[in-house]
Amino acid sequence: MGSSAAEIERQITETREHLDANLRVLERRAAKGARKAARVAAIGVVGVASAAAVGYAVYTLARHRSPAAVVRDAVPRSIRHLPRKVAKVLKHRPAKVKVVAAGSDAPRGQSSWRTIAEKVATAVAVSIAGALASRIIKPGGRSDPSRPQ
Repeated sequence: MGSSAAEIERQITETREHLDANLRVLERRAAKGARKAARVAAIGVVGVASAAAVGYAVYTLARHRSPAAVVRDAVPRSIRHLPRKVAKVLKHRPAKVKVVAAGSDAPRGQSSWRTIAEKVATAVAVSIAGALASRIIKPGGRSDPSRPQ
């Protein structure tokens, strides 16, 4: 009739071994191909990054900029527009502060209370100016420094 069960079992075992050997060869080829593709991709990324860096360097060196433009670009935008913002905030000049040294221009009969009041007014004006400047420079800042921003 046909082959015995042992013969069929032996043929199945040989076929499995042959398939396993073929799978091992295919797995090695796939791993080798993946390594090669990774190398090519890495070389491509390094090449593109190098080309971008060289292009930026050439662009920067070829651009002739005045020293004023370099300084202007180095200053943050919030400080660059500070005079315009201060003029807008102080449009109606809410107060006029005159600082006079106590010994130089002060009239002879000036009382000590007036001198103290002038010093306090000067300190308040400087504090207000500092607060306004910090508000203009850093808009949207939080008043509580312990809270994270």
